[in-house]
Amino acid sequence: MHGAGHLLEVFFLLLAAQFMGWLFRRLNQPAVIGEVLAGVLVGPALLGLVHEGEVLEFLAELGAIFLLFMVGLETRLKDILAVGKEAFLVAVLGVAFPFVGGYFFGLAIGFEQLPSLFLGTALVATSVGITARVLQELGVLSRPYSRIILGAAVIDDVLGLIVLAVVNGVAQSGTLELGTAVRISLLSVVFVGSAVLLVPLVGRIPIRSLPVGSPFGFALLVGVGLASLAATIGLAPIVGAFLAGMLLAEVREELRLEEPIQAVEGFLAPLFFAMVGVRLELSALASASILLYGSVVLLIALLGKLLGGFLGAFSQGFRRAVVVGVGMAPRGEVGLIVAALGLAAGAVNEEEYALVLFMVVGTTLLAPLFLRPSITWAERALEPRAGQEAIDETRG
Repeated sequence: MHGAGHLLEVFFLLLAAQFMGWLFRRLNQPAVIGEVLAGVLVGPALLGLVHEGEVLEFLAELGAIFLLFMVGLETRLKDILAVGKEAFLVAVLGVAFPFVGGYFFGLAIGFEQLPSLFLGTALVATSVGITARVLQELGVLSRPYSRIILGAAVIDDVLGLIVLAVVNGVAQSGTLELGTAVRISLLSVVFVGSAVLLVPLVGRIPIRSLPVGSPFGFALLVGVGLASLAATIGLAPIVGAFLAGMLLAEVREELRLEEPIQAVEGFLAPLFFAMVGVRLELSALASASILLYGSVVLLIALLGKLLGGFLGAFSQGFRRAVVVGVGMAPRGEVGLIVAALGLAAGAVNEEEYALVLFMVVGTTLLAPLFLRPSITWAERALEPRAGQEAIDETRG
């Protein structure tokens, strides 16, 4: 009967996510907002039909993994490398601005140094799954601004992990543990670098001759394998999944991988977004001081990523730089993990945790809301150029 209870919760999540996703598409809004609100609706905050638990958390994590696996499958390495400089700048500036803003705001409202450091750290890492879903829905994953966002998200995750390792080390031992940060940095660089170096070799592997059930089975092994390896060294599993997708992008048409992976992603990804909503503790946001200070933290979170993304991608043009900035804004579960670590270490109290929760709710709902019109705005500027290119090609 325990299994039946989990199945019922999965059913409620899927039912709410499918309906709310459909409703928001009808309202010409990103389906991901509806899927997150679906989790709020059936979760403890309102109806109480679904609660957090290990089984649902694992399914949600698989959803994020397959979403980024699918996004990676539609992204070729050469396209990412073509915007590598911009992606690096976006990641570095997008980490620096929110961290500094969050840290100094914490000090300004009376937080001690350690809680202020955790507040700054919670604003650092982008939750690219939310942005990736919107880019996927609109069919713009091949655009240079999308590649910058995806490339920056990988670098962003590495940088965010290093910052978290340093701050968490200070909380645990009271000292700055540079050795931990260096170790994580080296492991991350080796992991990402090795995956990149393997890309040209994938096409030479006789995949159909391997002792696996099918090419799809081989793809699953690569995707889940790299995701688990990333998690083992401390990176987000979605980084490994994205890199796995990029590896297989070179052979996706030949092996017809897109359709079966998209089917798995179509089942699991809505569960991931719905579980984001289930986790949101709306009661923690009822205090007037949380609403006031939380609004400022939300503003710092949004402006920090917007400014970092805009400056880093400015070479792509004004409108596309704005898209990159907005696309880097969602924080999702990453900020909550940072705050939870601070709470467990005794470095953050309930009020300080609630500020991060407010910021996560705000960026999760607002970023996709602004991302869609900003992409439409940027695409409008590209239309005349595309038309001129077609004319030139005809003349040629």
